[in-house]
Amino acid sequence: MGQPLSGIRIVEMGQLIAIPFATKLLADMGAEVIRIESCSRLEEYRTYSLYDNDATGEYWNRAANFYEQNRNKFGITLDLETDKGIGLLKDIISISDVFAQNFTPRVVKKFGLEYESLSQIKPDIIMVSSTGYGHTGPWSQFGAIGYGTEAASGLTHMTGYECGPPVLPQIPHADFTAAEHTVFAIMTSLIHRASTGAGQFIDISQTETLSATIPEAMMDYSINGATKGRMGNQHSEMSPHGCYPCKGNDRWIAISIENDEEWINLCSVLGNPKLAIEPRFSNANNRHIHRKELDQLLTNSTSLRDQYELMKELQENKVPAGAVVNGKQLLFDPHLKARGFFETISHHVTTGIPTLPYPSRPWKMSKSKVMGSNPAPIMGEHNEQVICSLLGNTNEHLKSLENEGVVGYKPINPQSNTIPLEIQKRKGQIIEYDQNFRDEIHEHFGDL
Repeated sequence: MGQPLSGIRIVEMGQLIAIPFATKLLADMGAEVIRIESCSRLEEYRTYSLYDNDATGEYWNRAANFYEQNRNKFGITLDLETDKGIGLLKDIISISDVFAQNFTPRVVKKFGLEYESLSQIKPDIIMVSSTGYGHTGPWSQFGAIGYGTEAASGLTHMTGYECGPPVLPQIPHADFTAAEHTVFAIMTSLIHRASTGAGQFIDISQTETLSATIPEAMMDYSINGATKGRMGNQHSEMSPHGCYPCKGNDRWIAISIENDEEWINLCSVLGNPKLAIEPRFSNANNRHIHRKELDQLLTNSTSLRDQYELMKELQENKVPAGAVVNGKQLLFDPHLKARGFFETISHHVTTGIPTLPYPSRPWKMSKSKVMGSNPAPIMGEHNEQVICSLLGNTNEHLKSLENEGVVGYKPINPQSNTIPLEIQKRKGQIIEYDQNFRDEIHEHFGDL
């Protein structure tokens, strides 16, 4: 049995996460994704988080975030400021099923890539436009990044500590929610096309995809006229509820107590059973009233314990708890390893990157075949395969396109954003770093 999306071709003109992550998920299930890049406007994810933090040589082919978002894709470069570049893009779209991009409506119009234009060359094309605020409404022409859309979605206002300002997350959640909604919309459109023969235009508002995940805030005002404030890791009813420090540098555990039985068990595990019957904490209401005092008392106990050992003991005593793990701990997590969450991927020989473990698909399917992954493409890696083999052009024509700068293999004005790790640590951008990370990866995953 082949892969579920085998035979579906997607043309991607995406940046960062919102579209690349969506098409990556589809590529994981067998879709052929052709990614369009520019040599003059380098994809931002190619410029930082470089392997070994090394910005020498062709660093743009060693960027970790780019590799993570673009596995299993073909990659070509086109200068869309030229008529020939636009012509080649339209030639590829004419033999594809989906065209997906996350540029503003202004940019799409500039290049003549509106749905009305593309449907003339491919009547049943499915076009996806993922923008910050959608194609209609007074904000439709605004540019956007994840942090701005999170603010506009309402999520940022709800995030932060009590009496403190709104707090932006480190990772742009709006991009990921937009990507997941995009996958759903594409799959629905493919099913619709299979039954009707008609393509369609999909207008994704990244802000709205995140607002859709927090309807409680809107409904609370609609029903009660209430606007809630920020509460950090606290809960409106449960206490204790939050993240508590454990032994070691930046080690934490999350604990959430819903009833008296869990509270009694927590106190027992922490070696302080008398705390459970103290009047201030004897029932859920009192615990919530005195939650700040309670959090400090718990901190005094949890800070002496190993986060994993404490999690295991609490779970065994039916107390909801989980270790708060960082990137390194995730990579070496025995549970994820047992589930086969990581897959090893070999990189193009010119990059100098060894075979590495990558987060794989977060689902298991009992019948559908899933192939092993290929690395994200180096710049222009599949120019010949797409322009010559797929479109039927000659190698001589490809060479002329190269000479004219319509296609290329490296950025015109390379510029990396690499900062030495020690400086990042002094600035507080990272907590720690391991100089022997290669040996630790080898010890955990063996010969890759």
